[in-house]
Amino acid sequence: MKNLEKINPFNTSDIKTDFGTVTTLVADIELSAKGSVNYGDQTLLANYVYAENETYKLDYTVIDRAGKHESFVEDDGILPTLFVSPHNVPFVSIVPYHPDHELEISIPVFNRENTELPKGNRPFTGEFIGATKQFSIFYDVDIWSDTKPDKLLAIEFKNEAIRKKHHIKIPLPRDNEVFISDNEIHLLATDGKGWLHRQINETGKTLRERLIPSNQVNFRQILYLSFEKESFILCGERGRISVEIISAKGECESKELADTGDGFFNTWQPVKIADGTYVTRFNGEFGNGWFTIRNDQLLELFYSKGEKGYKNLLTNKVLQMNNEHLVIASLNKTAENSYAVVFYPMTDRNTKNRELIILNR
Repeated sequence: MKNLEKINPFNTSDIKTDFGTVTTLVADIELSAKGSVNYGDQTLLANYVYAENETYKLDYTVIDRAGKHESFVEDDGILPTLFVSPHNVPFVSIVPYHPDHELEISIPVFNRENTELPKGNRPFTGEFIGATKQFSIFYDVDIWSDTKPDKLLAIEFKNEAIRKKHHIKIPLPRDNEVFISDNEIHLLATDGKGWLHRQINETGKTLRERLIPSNQVNFRQILYLSFEKESFILCGERGRISVEIISAKGECESKELADTGDGFFNTWQPVKIADGTYVTRFNGEFGNGWFTIRNDQLLELFYSKGEKGYKNLLTNKVLQMNNEHLVIASLNKTAENSYAVVFYPMTDRNTKNRELIILNR
């Protein structure tokens, strides 16, 4: 395969703030955010960039913590899913054009000169979770079924290249959250009398399990999960943020950290930015935001409610933005204890979005 062509699709501006560098990328016609991943101490973005005739190209943009960036165009492919290999090399799963069917290929984003065009597979709809020593792991929960088991995709690597894709059905219970650390894959699900904690391998085989008699009925996300060490599980209802602390023996303690006063619609998989430190984004009826937790301590809580930007509810300091209603497209680690948040303005059906905003904090 040939390498990507460099392009320059954006006008840009950078603003230095007390909260970090805010970079705005502006397209001539329209753009649509399609995800991001960590790329060393930079952020790798995937976007559709539109032309006047409403066609579009898939664009990859690399942006560093100071706002410096460069962009590249994909020759043939849509529906990108960015992920990283076990050696932290950025890859993408895309669907090249074919008149009769849609098949997905997974290829490196850069340095493709030694890569042969792979055969396509049926697209996997799950989310990239992380990587173990030899596999990049994706996980999928069927939200429309109460009976279908969860699915796992393990992309096996050998000598820095993809060797094989393994599709696995996970034994019930379903609707698991997934946590990967130290080359271990952990699952957590509600199961009757408590929370079922399982460790599995890349083939889906259960290596060990325990039932945790939690004080909480439900949980939101895994912050840290281990059989040998203290675990921290994100909980909370109606805007309360709390952590369930689980000892290695399975003993539980609940600790409330904050109360926004407004319920959350969604929370996303926490992003590790340092040992024991995770950033989680959320949305709700009155806005969205993110918070950072180190073990069981809340370090910051940014919320957009009532602000043209985001207020840190712990300090009452406001990150001022030019747009009143922003959507958080993605969030990922850059350097140790640093991260990037990617936003775009919320627009109505008659207005095309041209901006992408990146906060490097």
